[in-house]
Amino acid sequence: MIKSDFALAIIEYSADHTPMHRHDCFEIIYILEGRGIHLINDNQFPYGRGDLFLLTPADKHAFLAHSKSSFVIIDFTAALFGRNSPIGHDKPELSDYFRQLEYIFQHAGHFKGFIGLDEEDRKFSGSLVQRMVIEWEQNGTFREVVLQNLVFLLLNIIARYAQQPVISEIPTQVESAGYEMTQFIQHNIYDHQKISLNGIAEHFNLSKDYIGAYFNKKTGKTIRQFILDYKLELAKSRLRYSRMSISQIAEELGFTDESHLNKLFKRQEGLTAGQFRKTGFSLKIPS
Repeated sequence: MIKSDFALAIIEYSADHTPMHRHDCFEIIYILEGRGIHLINDNQFPYGRGDLFLLTPADKHAFLAHSKSSFVIIDFTAALFGRNSPIGHDKPELSDYFRQLEYIFQHAGHFKGFIGLDEEDRKFSGSLVQRMVIEWEQNGTFREVVLQNLVFLLLNIIARYAQQPVISEIPTQVESAGYEMTQFIQHNIYDHQKISLNGIAEHFNLSKDYIGAYFNKKTGKTIRQFILDYKLELAKSRLRYSRMSISQIAEELGFTDESHLNKLFKRQEGLTAGQFRKTGFSLKIPS
């Protein structure tokens, strides 16, 4: 378990196999040198110089090094971008940053850990990682703020790729128009005006009276249910990865209060938000 919201290390492996393990944080892995296989959950990815991986706390992984390999390992918690967990006195307000990154956390499973960067993004990502290493080792003025912004920039590059595989995995009943609507809602989940019936209808140039039936036909859910489901998924992420109180989570996600969030959470998950945070699991408890 890392002791702070951010940690960086350069690790070398010889030609051998590391045991499967998981971390209680997010982990960016950048390959400096070497070749081998990166085992992530039930998937195997050949790795080489310049490859980039993003793991969540739910992922198990191991390396099978075919040659001497060196990696930059960047561990961070979601609290790195939260207002309640400063890593330095000069840390700015970053909760809006975390909101922008939540899409990655919610859809990390779609790219299964490996980020298939194009050549330009590989070069740029490599430069960002090298700069992180320098900042980490020099321990200069404003190091924490610089590192936060470098991680944020790298994650935003990853976010572009996080969205690409999602399209091929859309359930057959969710056609492209329905997918565009669900993505619009997810990206604007904190803007109540944009995700209202009027806001969605205006954005997609459809009638307010028609938009609800249209969305239901394309996705199999009402707009209201989809928004609630997604907000509860975001609440799960906050409960797992942040130190925000349940009342703060409820307020930020637009629930009336902590009691309202707990009531809806228990109806859908079988346990309260507080119980979920203690267990760390999203499985429903049988009644």
